[in-house]
Amino acid sequence: MPNRVSWFLTLLLLLVNLPTADAFIFDTWRSGMNIDKVVATGKDKGIAIEFLGGGFSLFGRNEPDELAVNIEYHGNTKLMGYDAKLLFIFAPESRVLHSVRVSLVLPFSSDKADIDVLSEALARQLDAKYKPQEEPGAESLFDQLADKVRQVHRRNWKGGGDTVTMESNWKIFGGEVVINYVDDKLSERAVVEDRRIRQKRLEKSSGDDRRKF
Repeated sequence: MPNRVSWFLTLLLLLVNLPTADAFIFDTWRSGMNIDKVVATGKDKGIAIEFLGGGFSLFGRNEPDELAVNIEYHGNTKLMGYDAKLLFIFAPESRVLHSVRVSLVLPFSSDKADIDVLSEALARQLDAKYKPQEEPGAESLFDQLADKVRQVHRRNWKGGGDTVTMESNWKIFGGEVVINYVDDKLSERAVVEDRRIRQKRLEKSSGDDRRKF
């Protein structure tokens, strides 16, 4: 009997720590990881993942008014032969990874053909993992004109509970390809947590003022 209980507890522990089927995966990082796991994974790969901002006070307090909508960590690496910036975004209370932003920066010596070839190669990889969606357009007329000037091209994909977007941006002095991975459920959780934090912040700062209305 004790062996059966031990086996059951072990199985339960594995299930609790098993990533969800809809968790996005970028390299060896996946949504739902906590901050320590993301940083440790980066260290294993030789990438320093460092705190960027949000989430808590520099004085070590975790009061509601010291918290922000996201906790952000960043790192630098090489991807596809180009310099790449990584941004990891965590929910403010549960501190789970809900979004990753990957920016590949092309040098000044690049041609527009380089960014076209790079974005097409990345799109083929994403096509194999996610379901392509209709290309999103700019929302306003001003954005549409700005996109033409900057030669912006956008694509997006859906997979399970994830949304993946890619934007290639060509300028005279180089270009950039940005890919965003978002776990939809965890991103929604982050919004709920942020709203709760802002409500607590308002309650703390408003005092008796609410009785005046």
